[in-house]
Amino acid sequence: MATQPTLTAAPDLGVWKRPSILRRLGRTCWQYPTGVFAVIVLTGFVFVGVFGPSIAPYDPRGLASGTPLTGPTASHWFGTNSLGQDIFSRILAGARISLEIGGATVLIGATVGSFLGILAGYYMRWVDYIIQRSSEAFAAFPALILYFLIIAAFGRGVKTIIIALVISAVFSSNRVLRGATIIERNKTYVEAARSIGCTERRVFLRHVIPNVLPLTIIIMSGALGAAILAESALAFLGLGVAPGTPSWGIDMSGTNLASARFGHWYLVIFPGMAISLVVLAANLLGDALRDILDPRLRR
Repeated sequence: MATQPTLTAAPDLGVWKRPSILRRLGRTCWQYPTGVFAVIVLTGFVFVGVFGPSIAPYDPRGLASGTPLTGPTASHWFGTNSLGQDIFSRILAGARISLEIGGATVLIGATVGSFLGILAGYYMRWVDYIIQRSSEAFAAFPALILYFLIIAAFGRGVKTIIIALVISAVFSSNRVLRGATIIERNKTYVEAARSIGCTERRVFLRHVIPNVLPLTIIIMSGALGAAILAESALAFLGLGVAPGTPSWGIDMSGTNLASARFGHWYLVIFPGMAISLVVLAANLLGDALRDILDPRLRR
């Protein structure tokens, strides 16, 4: 007599659970160590920019805080300049100006410019004509002359630099986003969204903007570094903030630069390292966020 086959219970495979937020965050940090480094540096930059003048061991504007042209010591970590000012205190205080200028350029200039570029690339026609002709008119106008006109209207200071850099960021960032948006609006997934009845507004907000967002982040991170470099360059040329104001560009120019030729290397090395570190961190953060947010580059 044939034996009846016995039925065995299926193995309990369990229910898949989504990893916790901390686990996913830790995995992301492990995959993008340069992004973690950038976040740490920029977080420290923001902290120093907000609280730098308060935590500085010496008055950044005060004269004769120590013996002039003294190298790094226990009491003056980065040494003193030709006026006896503590370089470490001036770097801490100078971060505030760089933070104000860089933050305003990114939040106002790069954001508005990116949005205008996306509008021009998606809707085309008269919207694109107005935005692009305005950008071309600005590109034909020398930026330095524009800066001198703003100085004549508002005087020298942080506000003048912010206005000039914001205008420059608005008109320089929209052309790149325009080209990327034109490519996205003609892709198959956009046509498929229209074919199932999606409105133009939904296609624009739900499909096009998320796909050009990684490039927008790259532009914003680049704008932060460019704004800090521009402020430092203007201060180096004597066209930035008023003399005596704690600024990384001022600390690298004038008598400090002349004194550095005679062995006082610390006068320009430490302010230059501060500028380079922040600009590098801004670029690394932009690259990491692009890889994380772009599905085509995500690992």
